[in-house]
Amino acid sequence: MNRLLISFLLVFVMSCSSSTKEGTPTSKSQQEEYASFSIKDSAGLKIIEIKQPFSGALQPERYVLYLKKDGQPEGISANVFVGLPINRIGINSTTHMGFLNAIEQSSKIVAVTNDHLFYDEEINQRIDSGKVISLGNRVLNTEKVIKTELDVLFSFAIDAASYEEVKKLRELGQPVIIISEFLEADPIKKARWLDVFAVFFNSKTQEKSKFFLKNIERRYDSIRNKASLFPFSPAVSIGLPWKGTWYVSGAESYQAKLIKDAGGLYAWEKYKQAGSVPLDIETAISQGLQSDIWINPGMVRGSKELLEKNEIFEQFKSYKNHAIYTNYKLSNSSGANDFWEKGAVRPDLILADLAAIFHPTDSAAVVKTTFYKSIFK
Repeated sequence: MNRLLISFLLVFVMSCSSSTKEGTPTSKSQQEEYASFSIKDSAGLKIIEIKQPFSGALQPERYVLYLKKDGQPEGISANVFVGLPINRIGINSTTHMGFLNAIEQSSKIVAVTNDHLFYDEEINQRIDSGKVISLGNRVLNTEKVIKTELDVLFSFAIDAASYEEVKKLRELGQPVIIISEFLEADPIKKARWLDVFAVFFNSKTQEKSKFFLKNIERRYDSIRNKASLFPFSPAVSIGLPWKGTWYVSGAESYQAKLIKDAGGLYAWEKYKQAGSVPLDIETAISQGLQSDIWINPGMVRGSKELLEKNEIFEQFKSYKNHAIYTNYKLSNSSGANDFWEKGAVRPDLILADLAAIFHPTDSAAVVKTTFYKSIFK
């Protein structure tokens, strides 16, 4: 655990004088509204509403959390009922690991999908020892999910077809909670999904989540404000061609916002959309040639490997100036990358990296980055 998080939690613990049993909803009535979800605390129940469970969804989802000792409530409708406390958790995304780690609840994970894609050392040790089982790669193994007897499975649906798979698991008795943080184009809004995870645990964990997020937002805003004061904004390109097409993030995407908040000029600003934009190689290269900085060139780790993809990259301004940076600094041989794990809940660290790259105040600035490194070193 990094020093910043330890400091946050120590301050929080020292400020608390009371304790709450695990999984105990508080009794006061209160509702918290977020852009993508709401959390209502009323009469001993926690009610979560996910406003857009998947892209193109026409209906929201509602989850009701209750105390197991009180029994499942009657007279209230929900897509899923979950009894608290929960002790056996399954996750269907590496980002879920990042969220649960942030509130110190990852020890309850007993099953994962794509078990080779986790960067966290502790979860890998538990996978290797058999304490955490695999629920399949790419596709959930329904039989394994049911046999594992999970209290809850945190999953996602990218469209109506994958949502049907979620419904099938629910029909078989498995509580499945959809986490659609990947739809967020704002890094802070993505991080705020931490509160959804926290509500499955006790009030102390929920307060920890809020304290954590408050500090993340404060630091993010500070970095963004400082970056806006620099007189020069470098042009920044992103991505790498794949099978003849260069897919770039739209100007209203998560990646584009990080670039702009760090004080960069996004090379594909004219594409006003949140999703990816498929460009032909010629179009992408003509823009990339002139960009000052190039980030996220796929899984490329070094300059030689980049030129093996296409020798034209040697003519790029960013290549000539040794200004190409990969977000695979914290990765392993299996392709696991902490950028997509811890990074989901630590946008402040990502922004700090990009600000240091775009506006280095000394030669050591880029060396101190968390997720990024130069492909020339």
